[in-house]
Amino acid sequence: MDTDRVSATATSLEILESLRRQGSAGVTAIAEDIGGSKANVHKHLATLEDARFVRSTDGQYELGHRFLGFAVAGKQREPVYIEGLNNLAKLADVTGATAILVVREGLEAVYLHTVTPVGRVGTDPLEGRRGPLTEIPGGLAILSCYSPEQRRSLVEEAVGETDRVEPILDRLRTAAQESVLVERAEPAGRPEEIVAPVTGPDGDPAGAVGLEQPTTSDESERVEADLRKLVRNTAGTISNRLSLTQ
Repeated sequence: MDTDRVSATATSLEILESLRRQGSAGVTAIAEDIGGSKANVHKHLATLEDARFVRSTDGQYELGHRFLGFAVAGKQREPVYIEGLNNLAKLADVTGATAILVVREGLEAVYLHTVTPVGRVGTDPLEGRRGPLTEIPGGLAILSCYSPEQRRSLVEEAVGETDRVEPILDRLRTAAQESVLVERAEPAGRPEEIVAPVTGPDGDPAGAVGLEQPTTSDESERVEADLRKLVRNTAGTISNRLSLTQ
């Protein structure tokens, strides 16, 4: 057990995660979701509401907008976000698909920013979603930038099953050779995400950019090749800007 863990803080975080999942919920639903007592959950909610992290109407709680300030501050600390904003907007505009920016946080990949073209109906929101580096296309693109030794070390640390290591490393070698990675939807086989790594001045990965569910009227190999090129070029442009500004 981690002796530095503060149980009260952990409970507040569990409540916030519960509200993120449920959207809006009362004390009873939250307590059942996190396995806590209603009295304790109510005390935490009162504290969080006073701090404007949650808000309530007729006994139903939801996340407050104070988190927006933290989200913006977190984004602005990422140089790849600052240098990539305009290029992501251009990529979305040219392709008509949602452009994405993914960064690494420990052994996880986080969808830091998305740009949806005007007029396109958005899918489930990706911003803020996170998962293991080895399970998110942008995370795999980031891993492909490391040396073979670093890749193996990170993959072995990230996955629990040893029989998954070599297939992932094979995919990373291909991604490194092509400077782009394509995640395909099953069973149709159409691109679900097309991503390419962005590197910093030292050559280490700074993130990954790409397209989510790119759709065209012509699903030919030529169109996919064009999309791959656009994603690679966008990643290269942002990488160059990072080299010039840092």
